Amino acid sequence: MRRDVRILLLGEAQVGKTSLILSLVGEEFPEEVPARAEEITIPADVTPEKVPTHIVDYSAEQTEEELQEEIHKANVVCVVYDVSEETTIEKIRTKWIPLVNGRTATGPRLPIILVGNKSDL
Repeated sequence: MRRDVRILLLGEAQVGKTSLILSLVGEEFPEEVPARAEEITIPADVTPEKVPTHIVDYSAEQTEEELQEEIHKANVVCVVYDVSEETTIEKIRTKWIPLVNGRTATGPRLPIILVGNKSDL
């Protein structure tokens, strides 16, 4: 059994990664959204699996090295895209999936969950 789970949210700028995280934690949509959310840890006693869960936000302000380190530490990656912006959908195939899978050339691939956001728009 896992001791903890690390979830990394990736995607283009302005697709709503930080809003998703802050909405989960605050149980409501935040009025002001920072450029990046701090790492969130959900305690084991709150999760159904009784495993601490770390949620990590990616920001374009991070360096390539920081991004690669976060991908390496992740157990699962959520690629977030804006359903109303075709370019963010295209970047899933051309940028994000190759970036995540490229780091695992010698080992098992990370699970990737696609998250379509902003459907209310």
